Amino acid sequence: MTSLRRSLPSANALFVFEAAARYLSFTRAAVELNVTQSAVSRMIARLEAHIEAKLFIRTATGIELTDDGRQLYHAVTGSFQHIEMALEAIRARRGDAGMVTLSLSSAFAMHWIMPRLDRFQALYPSIDLRFQLVRGEPVGPIEDVDLAIRYNFPSDVDHLSWPLMAEKVLPVCSPAYLASHGPIKHDGDLGRHTLVHLSGSTRIPWSRFLAEFGYPVADGSRSLTFSDYSLVIQAAISGRGVALGWWHVVAHELAQKELLPAAPEVLSTGNHYYLVASTRRPVRNPAILVRDWLLAEMEALRTRILPD
Repeated sequence: MTSLRRSLPSANALFVFEAAARYLSFTRAAVELNVTQSAVSRMIARLEAHIEAKLFIRTATGIELTDDGRQLYHAVTGSFQHIEMALEAIRARRGDAGMVTLSLSSAFAMHWIMPRLDRFQALYPSIDLRFQLVRGEPVGPIEDVDLAIRYNFPSDVDHLSWPLMAEKVLPVCSPAYLASHGPIKHDGDLGRHTLVHLSGSTRIPWSRFLAEFGYPVADGSRSLTFSDYSLVIQAAISGRGVALGWWHVVAHELAQKELLPAAPEVLSTGNHYYLVASTRRPVRNPAILVRDWLLAEMEALRTRILPD
């Protein structure tokens, strides 16, 4: 550690360098650090002179990291992350208070978390939630969060996982739509229905659901198509048509009778959603409380509105 101190003009140089490298802007780094742009520039110049290496190059559009700069940036960010994890672990020993970051789909946050947020805050007033939203299917890496909801997440040594819910899909519509159009029937005319679609390569489109249960092809039916699943559900709530509802997303609306099943069948895909945490980040006590609350809420809801 003594040699590290001799290798730097000051400990603050690393914070200045990290901010400048992250933003690739001395000006934005200065705003974050609450100093002047010239102060950032001088500190970078001192650091470069001290280590006898150029860390940034000036271009017509701004600044870029040199090879030496990239090497130092990777080392600094990795070290800062380890320090943050250690500080979080220390703070976690002091009780149940703190911030818990969740990575989950925007639709699940809007239609499942938001209706329960007041109840959660009443139970855990000292826990703040921060959401990292995933648009579309909740897949992908887990970084810088306490807990994530992921689809069919593979088990491995780098992660802890807890089954949250099985994937079940059913057609849903508003009570007013059901009263005026009737349910989807095997011997009925699908042409009188408006089917609400999610654009893109959806795993379970309407064509698959209808084929799974032997319904006729939806020739002649009107359609509404959205690129965001929250809007698909909102269209069904507002009586615009019938949507395929992933039950864990529409469970609140089903329980409140804002949505009703538009057909008797429920498609069980055999797939699952999981709560996942990285083993490289300590699972703090506030995160454990949030995990247990999510699992308990989901199980209570499942047994109430979607019994096996």
